[in-house]
Amino acid sequence: MASPFASRLGTNYCPTDEEILEINALLIEPTLRLKGLDDEITKLQKAIDKLGEERSRVAAYVEDHKALISPVRRLPLDIIQELFIACLPTHRNCVMSASEAPVLLGHICSSWRVISHTTPRLWSSLHVVEPHRNLANPTSASFEEKVARRLEITQTWLGRSGQCPLSISLQTAPEDTSQDGSPVVSPTSMQFMEILLSFAPRWQHIQFTTPLSLLLEIMSQFDTKVPQLETAAFHHQGHHPLLSTWGPFNMLRGARISSLSIPGAIFLPDKLPVQWSQLTTLTVSGTRWNVPPTMTSDALLRVISKCPELRCCKLMVHDSNIEGPIQISQHPIVELAFLHTLAIHCVARVAPTVSNLLMRLSLPELRNFTMFGSAQDSPTLETFFARLVRLESLRIDINIFSQNSLLETFHTLPSSIQRLRISDVEHPWGPTPTCLDEMLTVLTSTSPTVCPMLQHFSVDPGFDLSDRAVLLFITARMQQFRPSLNRVDIEFGRQMVVDIMPDLQAFIEMGLAVSLDYLLPQPSLDSPWQGLPDAPRMSWNSAAAWAPPMSISHW
Repeated sequence: MASPFASRLGTNYCPTDEEILEINALLIEPTLRLKGLDDEITKLQKAIDKLGEERSRVAAYVEDHKALISPVRRLPLDIIQELFIACLPTHRNCVMSASEAPVLLGHICSSWRVISHTTPRLWSSLHVVEPHRNLANPTSASFEEKVARRLEITQTWLGRSGQCPLSISLQTAPEDTSQDGSPVVSPTSMQFMEILLSFAPRWQHIQFTTPLSLLLEIMSQFDTKVPQLETAAFHHQGHHPLLSTWGPFNMLRGARISSLSIPGAIFLPDKLPVQWSQLTTLTVSGTRWNVPPTMTSDALLRVISKCPELRCCKLMVHDSNIEGPIQISQHPIVELAFLHTLAIHCVARVAPTVSNLLMRLSLPELRNFTMFGSAQDSPTLETFFARLVRLESLRIDINIFSQNSLLETFHTLPSSIQRLRISDVEHPWGPTPTCLDEMLTVLTSTSPTVCPMLQHFSVDPGFDLSDRAVLLFITARMQQFRPSLNRVDIEFGRQMVVDIMPDLQAFIEMGLAVSLDYLLPQPSLDSPWQGLPDAPRMSWNSAAAWAPPMSISHW
């Protein structure tokens, strides 16, 4: 519609009194037309609403009848059960949560609830977490109710498992302490244990993370049969001093365990009625200050000589810290024909472990080797490495080497190594006296004679390592005729000095994945992030996040 005020529309113009009268007269006809349009729209909307209601009724009729002929209703019971079982997590036990199977499956409909509750395999794995008492109100009724509810769920859950073998993991609360400071087994923890013990004859896989006092009482005082037990993993909580005496682990008597993980603090083979010849995995872990001095190279040799079927072995070794000539073990050579993963954590001197333990092992199939330590006594690994013709992954803690012996070690690395990881277990974020530039120079200047098949190189935080040394190393490796390097992960634990990523761009385009993590400069006092825990870190990543292989991960 044409308007004599078209040039004024959309502006801040203020009309005069005469123009206001003219505008009001101009709007009479459009206002009537607008009302007529609104009335027509209202009429049509009522017709649309009526049609919509009718459509909803017809659609509901159709959908209800289609549901009767839905293919899922015709699936045999055993197929539905297999589909339900496929919904279970495969990397851990099931949890008491309505957000995932099997609990979630029972919330879909009544028929699925009946099927899930009557399928024993759905309930044959369970992760149990003991509630923590509120220290601010230790006698609160809510805590007691939560404990009672969780105990009831545990009993009901495992009761639905029929006669299936069970996979159970338990995470208890920290242990109580008596007035004299000695550890006391928590009554609540014992309640959860008693429920699990009632199902012990069907245990197949167990993992208990408990205070040592509870673990020792259960394993030595209860003589329940566990004939189906195949894997047992025990982890301890707390830092109370270990009890001086305890009985043998009677519960393990007669078990057919193939995988055993146990804290070094209680690894006394004479008290473990294990059929060593059946073990394929042996892990002795824990804090190094709790490892007894009886766990020497000789003692461990005697144990693993009974385990010819070992595939994976992770040990803590406590050889004497006393300086002086190393007493060479007289134990005969132990051949582990199937061992593919070996990890050694030396809690005292390293050299005796190398001389007495490693040099008396024949490992023709070893693929992954890890060695941690806390003292520089310059072990010689040349002879050991010379026998590892199939070694692919190596992780070493350079605290066990002096600077010179570290460089010599790198010259003796097997040519088959594809993954090399440098760690500093003692000072993961603190300064370390070892400079890695010279080590990288060895890998740079001798390329491709040292580690010619190296694919993945990673450095944990805590080292004095320059950006230039990293750039030279990557450049030398990637300029080979057929470069094998495809991944570099370095955590500097310091601020960036030189940005080397532009120089690496050509290699990244060739397929090299590079992750360089730096610390941001310290924020000023008026920084908008001051005092916040989520201040961003400076990180260069040319690929998705990478996780180290399980064979050389922390344990």
